[in-house]
Amino acid sequence: MVKGNVTEDSSHEVGARRQSPPTAQAASVTGADTAADRVAEPDAEAVKARRKRLFREAVRELILVALLFGVYKLGRGLASGAESDALSNAKQLLTMQKDLRLPDEGAIQHWFMQSHAAITFCNKYYAYVHFPATVGFLLWLWIRHREHYKWVRNILALMTGAALIIHILVPLAPPRKMPGFIDTGMVSGDSPYAGAGEKIANQFAAMPSLHVGWAVVVALGVAAVWRTAGTGRRVAGWVVWLHPAITLLVVVVTANHYWLDAVVAVLLMIFALAVLPAPEQDPRARVARRIPAPRIAR
Repeated sequence: MVKGNVTEDSSHEVGARRQSPPTAQAASVTGADTAADRVAEPDAEAVKARRKRLFREAVRELILVALLFGVYKLGRGLASGAESDALSNAKQLLTMQKDLRLPDEGAIQHWFMQSHAAITFCNKYYAYVHFPATVGFLLWLWIRHREHYKWVRNILALMTGAALIIHILVPLAPPRKMPGFIDTGMVSGDSPYAGAGEKIANQFAAMPSLHVGWAVVVALGVAAVWRTAGTGRRVAGWVVWLHPAITLLVVVVTANHYWLDAVVAVLLMIFALAVLPAPEQDPRARVARRIPAPRIAR
């Protein structure tokens, strides 16, 4: 009898579980949905807060870069006016380059002047590629590779600040202002120093060449980002070095800079690299700590 009662009670409990009312099942499902909604709500709020934070950071960086560029332009304008010193320094620089047996910029320009297409390409590259390429590069870093953005931005800022000091202390007339050279931009109408640019730009701030300096930083930044990427991107990281190479040729052909202007720009970049920490050496970066394995007692 005892065994029968136990068996009957057990089967009765199992049947009761199987025949639970639909209302109870619906209530349990509704409760689960409500819990899921409660979990999803903070995620949506977190996404919204993250977007607001990114927007604020983007606006801050845009204002900072624009401010740095504005200060540089203002400083260049304030440093202008020393035409006699700039021409005298240019003559000394040409003599120095001749003593160093550097290639003659005038002969190179004369050779390229035989091709209208080549001169047009150089003028447009000088006028329309330099600044947009740098801005586009910074945007790409900020959107896709934030860990490298501040490093590159600080390199550009330090280089530009040091260049401004050199512009003020050592005014230098560009080759286009010297005898034996042609201002190709004025001839073709693609000169950034004509019209309104003539009033804004400092015509006697040839050293260093930030066209070359910024182009080298762009190539260096791309190579640093893609050094551990796939084969295709690593190859592109090498191809991007054509940008500073073409820029160097362009500034010489258009008679906007001397060879030594480019050398000084690269030296400023090397100085910035030595002073500023690399992205992986940033003291504020989170460094993963190795947790020692637990010792097993014997």
